[in-house]
Amino acid sequence: MINFRALASIRRLSFWALATLGLPLLSSLLLASYYLQQVSTQGQQTAFMSAQVASASKRLDDALLDLERSARQFRVLADESRLQLYQSQRQRVQQTLVEYQQHTQDSSLLTILEHLQQQLQQLTLQMAEPDNLHRTELDQLFIGFAELSEQFDLASQALIERLAADLQETSKRAQQRLLLSMLSLPFALAAAVLLVFFVTRPLQQLRPQIARLKSGEFDQAIQVSGASEVMAIADALDDMRLRLLSLEQQKTTFIRHISHELKTPLAAIREGNELLYDNSAGPLNAQQQEITEILRESSLRLQQLIEALLDFNLLLDMPGEQSHRSVELPALVEKVLANHRLSLSSQDLSYHLDFKQAAVMANQEQLRVIIDNLLSNAIKFSPSDGVISLGSFDEQGSVSLYIDDQGEGISEELQQRIFQPFVQGQVAKDPRLKGSGLGLTIAKELVERQHASLRYQRLAEGSRFIVEGLKGGQLDES
Repeated sequence: MINFRALASIRRLSFWALATLGLPLLSSLLLASYYLQQVSTQGQQTAFMSAQVASASKRLDDALLDLERSARQFRVLADESRLQLYQSQRQRVQQTLVEYQQHTQDSSLLTILEHLQQQLQQLTLQMAEPDNLHRTELDQLFIGFAELSEQFDLASQALIERLAADLQETSKRAQQRLLLSMLSLPFALAAAVLLVFFVTRPLQQLRPQIARLKSGEFDQAIQVSGASEVMAIADALDDMRLRLLSLEQQKTTFIRHISHELKTPLAAIREGNELLYDNSAGPLNAQQQEITEILRESSLRLQQLIEALLDFNLLLDMPGEQSHRSVELPALVEKVLANHRLSLSSQDLSYHLDFKQAAVMANQEQLRVIIDNLLSNAIKFSPSDGVISLGSFDEQGSVSLYIDDQGEGISEELQQRIFQPFVQGQVAKDPRLKGSGLGLTIAKELVERQHASLRYQRLAEGSRFIVEGLKGGQLDES
């Protein structure tokens, strides 16, 4: 068994994988090369020997035919030139037989060649006494030559067939050995899959934990098991998590303290200013009345900013993904719209709902704040008698929620900064609806906590804020 804990290092695993996968592949390639070379060499030898045997058989047939022709011509004509031709043909046959005996190792061919040598010696003895040479004896000799030549042809053909059979058997053995050598490849592949799983499993464990850090959830420790390098990354991420958690707690504490410290003197300022504004301390002239009005509006504005900071801080402290559940969008939107009916009525605004997907998985309170802030923004910048559209639709396995208005839209320059804190666009249609500049910032932060994204889209008439990447949910039919 492989001790993965002893190999718990990506570098060691890489070397082990190279040995596990490389050696079987290398041995298979070397064996394949050897067997292919063996088959190729034997094939070349078979082709060469087959061609050589076929050529030898034809040359021997031609030489014996020429020898018979010259011998018969000499017996009839008894001419000196015919005798010399016969002797030349005999030497040719003799040389051919000797060459074949030197180059062949087949026993049947060697036996036939020996018989041909003996037959040639008998012909030589009879041709040495031309006066006693009879046609019948000569015919018998050449009938023997013909029979031996036919036997040589048959033996040559048999030799060629044996060579082809040997080559086929060698090829078959090579295929069998290659198949046996390939049996190691599935084990190597299984080892590769196991190694990939061992390396990628801790990385897959890290992904959701990094996503929690991204969404601001710092309560759960980051823990993985696997290669030492991955565990070192996990330890570094956990150190970062603790640091972020400490900073988040310090920020929360700071905002609470500073808000409390600001609210106490601000309450006194507002109370004193209200006494002056109501002429409780004596009548005021017109200029003094105007000053108290400015102080009244400014202190109210400051109080709204402080309360917005406190609300923002409380929203960030809300539990995250563990509190996600199925939320019915139409019902939640109707609740938000009910809280804005006075603002809608004061500007003669109407709304249109179109929900293709009725439920999503989200933190309900955070989603309510998102819709509330985006709807407030749409109301501020919508013209009188305008229409605000709210709806949702499916997109590539996720749900998108949008809110449209018919306002003037946001300039391209401001679009780059619209989600930053305290950044505001053009003046609202109703000055009484002036916001704190934190609405879109809060909405974006809470959208990211749903593992979704918020973006702005300029329409032909108006603006659209769209929340993308929400996870679809099921309606509660109970």
